[in-house]
Formats: sequence, structure tokens, C-alpha cells
Amino acid sequence: MKELSKLSLCYPATRYNNDEIETMAEMWVESFVNISSDVFIDACKLHREQSPWFPKLVEILDNCNTVWETRKRNIKRLPEPVPNLTPEQVKENAARVRAAIKGLIK
Repeated sequence: MKELSKLSLCYPATRYNNDEIETMAEMWVESFVNISSDVFIDACKLHREQSPWFPKLVEILDNCNTVWETRKRNIKRLPEPVPNLTPEQVKENAARVRAAIKGLIK
């Protein structure tokens, strides 16, 4: 898990040996198995930018939620279609729909 190695390098006061990092990686994989890698990477980056301390697992989980919510808010919605039908065309279409429905119900 490359992100754990990056975090370990960013926080030199928190030194973990390779065995500890491997064990931590196993625990983190269990917790983040259903989270996409891009969300996880962004959550780790967010932590590195905001905290002077090595993260607890729950802090990265919280950041994953933050990243996900931010992405959801930033999704651009398509504009609502503007009808360009005349009132007569709307009436004709409504009549066709009614006739089609009557044809289905027998």
C-alpha cells in the first residue's frame, strides 16, 4: 500500500518498520476494500495537507466520506430541457398517448 509508505515519510516522528507497515496495510485493506483507490488516495492527500500527525484509520475513513461528498456536490447537472412544442403539438401528443394507452387496456 503505497499511500501508507507516503504517510510514513511525511510524518518522520512516526517511524514504523516494514513489518509494522505490512500489518497496518493489512488492517487498512480490510477497512478500505469497498472504497475506490482514487478516493482513498485523495483522502490520504487531504490528511497530509491538514494534519501534522500520522492518521488513525478512522481519520482516513472520515476523509474518504469528505472526498466522496465533495465529488457528489461538484457533479454538474444537465440543464432541464426546454420544450419547444407549440400548444397544439402538446395537445396532439397528449391525444396520441391517450390513444396508445387505450389500445393497451382492453
